[in-house]
Amino acid sequence: MTGFILDTNVLSEAGKPSPDHKVKTFLAGLADLWISVISIHEIEYGISLLPPGRRRADLERAMSAVIKTFGNRIVPIGVTEARRAAILRAEARQRGRVLHLPDALIAAAATEHRLTLATRNISDFDYFGIDLADPWAG
Repeated sequence: MTGFILDTNVLSEAGKPSPDHKVKTFLAGLADLWISVISIHEIEYGISLLPPGRRRADLERAMSAVIKTFGNRIVPIGVTEARRAAILRAEARQRGRVLHLPDALIAAAATEHRLTLATRNISDFDYFGIDLADPWAG
């Protein structure tokens, strides 16, 4: 695989009614975009916490559309990614930093599939040697 894997914060921003202009421009210039099943989990979890109603229903429809749009460009998490995530979390801990499991799994997916991780949280990942891009940086 080549291209960019979107961190949950980028995917969430892109789904807003008025996303940040820099993020829109960044995404519009890319043809090879991927998402992780972890981002799907994180967004679905947030949606599930909302009370039933119009907002929740709108977000559920939007998420279904995202899943349909990305289709075969959704990166699964398997044994290879799980093992890489464990190594990344251990490296972070040895450096006195915390790398939460969802972030570790997304970073591992980026590493294992040779994708650049598009995220607003560059400092969470910059010490791993992962290819990174900040869509908010312009």
